[in-house]
Amino acid sequence: MNSNIVFLQTHIDFEMSSTGLKHQEPVLTIFGTLKSGASIQVRVHGFFPYFYVQPIENKNIYPEDLKVAIPKLDLKGSLLEVESLMSKSIYGYQETSSEFFKLTFNNPHIFYNLKSVLEDGIFINNKKVRFKLFESNLPFVLRFMIDLNISGMTYLKINRFDVIEDKPFIISTSYENITTLPLSGDHVILPPFKIMSLDIECVSLDRVSFPVALKDPIIQIGSTLAYSNTKTFYSQDIFCLKETSEIPGANVLSFDTEEEMLWAWRDYFLKSDPDIIIGYNLKGFDIPYILDRAEALGLKGFNVLGRTKRASKQKDTVLSGRQFGSIAGSEIPIDGRLVFDLMQIIRRDHKLRSYSLNSVSLHFLQEQKEDVPHSSMNELFETGPDTRRRIASYCLKDTLLPLRLFNKLDVLINFTELSRVMGVPVDYFSTRGTAIKVMTLIYKAAKTYGFLIPIMEPATTDTTYEGGFVMDPKRGFYSQPIAVLDFSSLYPSIMISRNLCYTTLLTKKQYEKYGGIKSPTNDYFASPERAEGVLPKILKNLLSSRKATKKEMNSVTDPSLKSCLNGRQLAFILCANSIYGFTGATVGKLPCLEISQSTTSFGREMIAFSKKCIEETFCKSKGFSHDSEVIYGDTDSVMINFHETDMKKVFEMAAEVSKEVTKNFIKPVSLEFEKVYFPYLLINKKRYAGLIYTNPDKPNKIDTKGIETVRRDNCALVKSVIEKSLNKILYEKDVEGAKKLVKDTVRDLYQGKIDLSLLVISKGITKSGDKYASKQAHIELAEKMKQRGDERAGAVGNRVAYIMVQRGKKAAGYEKAEDPVYVLENNLPIDTEYYISQQLAKPIHRLFEPVVDNVSELLKGEHTRIIATAVQVKGPMNAFLKTTTVCVGCKASGAIICKNCKRDFYKHLVKLQKEVEDKKEAFSDCWTECQRCQGSIVDEILCENRDCPIFYRRTRVRKELIPLQKKLDDLRKYEW
Repeated sequence: MNSNIVFLQTHIDFEMSSTGLKHQEPVLTIFGTLKSGASIQVRVHGFFPYFYVQPIENKNIYPEDLKVAIPKLDLKGSLLEVESLMSKSIYGYQETSSEFFKLTFNNPHIFYNLKSVLEDGIFINNKKVRFKLFESNLPFVLRFMIDLNISGMTYLKINRFDVIEDKPFIISTSYENITTLPLSGDHVILPPFKIMSLDIECVSLDRVSFPVALKDPIIQIGSTLAYSNTKTFYSQDIFCLKETSEIPGANVLSFDTEEEMLWAWRDYFLKSDPDIIIGYNLKGFDIPYILDRAEALGLKGFNVLGRTKRASKQKDTVLSGRQFGSIAGSEIPIDGRLVFDLMQIIRRDHKLRSYSLNSVSLHFLQEQKEDVPHSSMNELFETGPDTRRRIASYCLKDTLLPLRLFNKLDVLINFTELSRVMGVPVDYFSTRGTAIKVMTLIYKAAKTYGFLIPIMEPATTDTTYEGGFVMDPKRGFYSQPIAVLDFSSLYPSIMISRNLCYTTLLTKKQYEKYGGIKSPTNDYFASPERAEGVLPKILKNLLSSRKATKKEMNSVTDPSLKSCLNGRQLAFILCANSIYGFTGATVGKLPCLEISQSTTSFGREMIAFSKKCIEETFCKSKGFSHDSEVIYGDTDSVMINFHETDMKKVFEMAAEVSKEVTKNFIKPVSLEFEKVYFPYLLINKKRYAGLIYTNPDKPNKIDTKGIETVRRDNCALVKSVIEKSLNKILYEKDVEGAKKLVKDTVRDLYQGKIDLSLLVISKGITKSGDKYASKQAHIELAEKMKQRGDERAGAVGNRVAYIMVQRGKKAAGYEKAEDPVYVLENNLPIDTEYYISQQLAKPIHRLFEPVVDNVSELLKGEHTRIIATAVQVKGPMNAFLKTTTVCVGCKASGAIICKNCKRDFYKHLVKLQKEVEDKKEAFSDCWTECQRCQGSIVDEILCENRDCPIFYRRTRVRKELIPLQKKLDDLRKYEW
């Protein structure tokens, strides 16, 4: 027997294992990493699943009764123990404890069926007894972690163990020999994890449709290897079907057959032994495709990719949340390895117009990549080693960008600290919603304070309640400083100060007997003196821990430790803010509408009181230097106009008001002075913009809310116009300049001078197409694109990009949506009126109404005169059309230059030559930028990155250059 080994656990799993006795037992495996970076597996024995029951009617039940009755049930497991204990349900205030029974079994898989059996009732002493169940839906791994006080990504010490294998290092122990080490000193910093970023390339044998694993081969698998404690990679490796030319700085391995390539890659994968696997759409495409392809080729045993002998199998999932909607994907557990899909993570945490790797890389890294169209992939693959090298370079770039995103967004650090704070495995933050994480926090606290958590029947409907208070705004443009006061952590603070909790919830009869706290929604809670709630205790701990962590951050110098601490303080506030929402989820695991509606009602009262207090107390009649006016209040903040132009005085007054108003509230509620807007544009409820000052000397940035700079369902042109207009109005204080900017944009739109990239609209698919009540533009286009061969187009969670084109006056809106690349290739005319009336008009009216008398003049007038542009018509109508030559001067039909314009021949020639040269120069600039992006000055540009403005500009300039060049050639050939 060996003793004392310390490691960081990364995740925990279990499987049923025969012990040679009459029943199986669950054996947990803790996967982890030693300080050296070596991996370890710990097999844990002796820990068994259990839950609690309480008889509903008959109270004369004894443990022996259950020991006799339960084994008679048809169970695929064994009852090991029945214990009686005194405790309380967490739901509702109770003065005294009551009797519960703890039932311990050998197999957690039987809990689901056993729940309905016990709730329906079993026969005990010839009487049917129904039971209320507690904690039976807690996953077995979480039960183990809670009971041993293990949080995700923490260090454990195994006091006594036996070694099973040296390579890989596997040990065995009893759960009683495990100690969780406190998060301090060296036990905060992560060991060096080996990271593999992965990408594959495929070709479709029919050369049209999107590749399908059943029939279409993988032609390349690329990997970039790095350590988590460095920002650079140490190896790039690419496995290629058929001979492929060398790539500087990368290991290129070529194979004659796909089977050879796949087996070689698997050997490489297992030898590299990564702790973390990352990629972009890794779970939605790359790993499922590899596994499905190996199965299609009959490669037995290929799918054993983890650190155990268990095969990796995919499971289709849909992750849902109010913040990010629905995201379709797959879960593929690979034993002993963490799998992070950057596409899923970024979709969930960031609101972007597009989630393509190109668009995301441009947003976060200011970097793009060549995007080779699938239609070109077959030709590149079949031509020769040099063109296959081009695919390989493209593939390796697709492994490097996710690694850079992973580091840039601090995914590992942030997920680590969230898992430590919320007590769940780290992979829950990419695979599970918020509810299970908050539930785990409550389970841990319930165990500490002696409560049991009942199994609640899910509500059939999502009952709503009144949300935060939003004051009617005094709309307008404010050219004097506006102070903003915010309630710090409003909802957590209310729950603490008012003792709002499951454990303090009173009936009206109890309230009349004991007294306590009555909320504005007529719900009742015990006072903290009688019984401090579990939720307030959790929240107090989270907020105080955050404060202590921020203080510690200021004293440390180690960058790794500082990064971990910053991730942790963010995790504390995120957890605190999640608890209120959890109680209001009526279809959740432990809903309590009384808590959530009381929280928001107290918040509404506090905002209303703050407004009254500020305006009635801080005024000239009460000795204050100015008359304060609250012009807007929104959930947890108030905006105050002191009618003072001196910025330093505004800061002083706001600080004084903050301090005095806070005195009226129960701690820890605090109204804090945060910032000043100057100038400030208040458009409507939840719609405003201002130039932020956090110190009186200089501004920080423009801040907007509810304005089209941040909305994704508008085209980028709207964002561009609004942002530039705001800069003119707020930074430069130039309203006339903003008006001119809008007029110029509208004119350019009518004249066809706007880049197509600015006209792309993006909307998400939140459900399957047949579940939409009416026809939607993006859904209809997705179906059209699928018919053209893009199988990915209609996937739930995807965003569809489109441009509105002219389809005739009677065409419905959904018929006008078209794929941007298709628009370019077919030179389709843009529906200008749509972009004016449906995209620009409302945002411009909202923004300019407070500052301009007649906003309509920005969208109508001389600058909207339409200039006709030639449109190439394709299709059968071509047979009835004739090309007409027009004069370069007066545009009269008949000849390249008419008799009247002939006298200015050289003037027109020079003018046309300049137009051609300008187009060539513009095209050359685009071409040079594309060469830089693809990393080659000799290869042909094939990129079709539809998130890149250069792509649209390059394609458009080329199309415009061709007729111009022909016109110039015709003029040069003109015979006098």
